[in-house]
Amino acid sequence: MSTPIDSPAPLDAARFFVREHERLEAQLQAHLLAVIGGEFAEAAARLADWRTALSAHIAVEERELLPHLPLEARWAARVYLQEHERIALLADEYATRLAQVLADPPADELTRRRAALWLIDAAHALRHVLDHHHQREHQALALELPQALQARVWGAVIRPAP
Repeated sequence: MSTPIDSPAPLDAARFFVREHERLEAQLQAHLLAVIGGEFAEAAARLADWRTALSAHIAVEERELLPHLPLEARWAARVYLQEHERIALLADEYATRLAQVLADPPADELTRRRAALWLIDAAHALRHVLDHHHQREHQALALELPQALQARVWGAVIRPAP
């Protein structure tokens, strides 16, 4: 099946969301790599960076994009808002775990590995919800919002990777 020339392919239409989500994923991955390496102070710094970027991302969506979601959209704005709340809650719960590790640093290699595994296990639920949410945004929200709006909004907040 071909796509009409004047109609962008779905992935192309989602390019602004894809680029923003890739940026957030890279930050979260940097955090998780520090966790795997047992570098918990570095992991905390990377998590703080990601959390700041995530909060800004959510704020942009809620203030600048969701108010323009058409009434006939596949999912109502409240679905995205509820998912944002769930993501923030899981991120806060995960940060609490990391704070516990930092408050009582592992004394030996086995304890360090167990702490890393405990954190990675907790990150799994967060990443699952994030992946599902991003997929919903790529397959629906990005296709339902005007491309010019997305270009203006995401273009103002997306910075090139360092």
